[in-house]
Amino acid sequence: MTEPSKVIHVRNVGHEVSENDLLQLFQPFGVITKLVMLRAKNQALMQLQDVPSAVNALQFFANVQPSIRGRNVYVQFSSHQELTTADQNAQGRGDEPNRILLVTIHHMLYPITVEVLHQVFFPHGFVEKIVTFQKSAGFQALIQYQSRQCAVSARTALQGRNIYDGCCQLDIQFSNLDELQVNYNNERSRDFTNPSLPSEPKGRSSQPGYGDAGGMYALQASGARPVAFPQMANAAAVAAAFGGGLPPGVSGTNDRCTVLVSNLNPDRIDEDKLFNLFSIYGNIVRIKLLRNKPDHALVQMGDGFQAELAVHFLKGAMLFDKRLEEVTEEEIVTLLEEHGPIVNTKLFEMNGKKQALVMFDTEEQATEALVCKHAISLGGSIIRISFSQLQTI
Repeated sequence: MTEPSKVIHVRNVGHEVSENDLLQLFQPFGVITKLVMLRAKNQALMQLQDVPSAVNALQFFANVQPSIRGRNVYVQFSSHQELTTADQNAQGRGDEPNRILLVTIHHMLYPITVEVLHQVFFPHGFVEKIVTFQKSAGFQALIQYQSRQCAVSARTALQGRNIYDGCCQLDIQFSNLDELQVNYNNERSRDFTNPSLPSEPKGRSSQPGYGDAGGMYALQASGARPVAFPQMANAAAVAAAFGGGLPPGVSGTNDRCTVLVSNLNPDRIDEDKLFNLFSIYGNIVRIKLLRNKPDHALVQMGDGFQAELAVHFLKGAMLFDKRLEEVTEEEIVTLLEEHGPIVNTKLFEMNGKKQALVMFDTEEQATEALVCKHAISLGGSIIRISFSQLQTI
């Protein structure tokens, strides 16, 4: 067993967990003198003022599972008796001040643009350049100040703060870059010292070395009629944002994330263009063009509400001289649920054909759905129903 120490090792610290979250978890047990976030390992090291404070914390959490933002974290004594400068530099970028900040935004329920970031950061000094991009850690931005002092001031004032109430939390570190290179002034990057830079052509960002800025804020596809709504986690938040009610025809109750898109123009469509179109309505988890049906694609959104928004505003839209047709798991459920409670569903492709698995509570309900709904039309296509050999999904 590890010898008691005033340094506590915390595991399973997700990217959504901020320094403030950890401080709030451990502050009841004593003064916290140092905190090191090991983002690459999803871990953290927390140094309390003395060993008895750390012992009290671990004794308490031996009986109560600690959790942050719904995620269980696991705590133990560290092999370190005290955190050193070397330990603090193990964060990857360390705490060495730099005029360029790396900003990660957690719980991003509203779109964050270059303009929004500029409004947040310019009160702390002249912002020279901003580059935004999407990586595994989430939506990120690099913000270059005119001076290091301005960057230090901004980090001190804004670390852990929310851009909007209850969401879009800022996680700010010093970058190890010396200078940002910005080639275009557009919604994903901006050089405020050179306003004459051109806009980039439509498509993914070509900013070198910062990550894929691709489609977080997409360009409107030709012929379509998308309406850019905030990327929100639930219908209640959207209703609040839109004057107390959802857009007409949007229920806010869908919890199925996958959308089947058909009648695409196979000569002009690709994953990048679909990404740009659908990301207006939320985060894109996965896009797949069906191999044997190149005019079909599966698009998995970040949550069911985002999928519902995409279907509502894109179904029937013209794109490259084709009218989009979309079927969601929710539509399949709506079609079949009159025959009994549906336990689970799954939309997928097999041998180039779009298929779905629907699991009822009982075999009798499944049999009734088959005899009543086989060979009827849904979304302009004839659906064919048979029993699956699977016993569960």
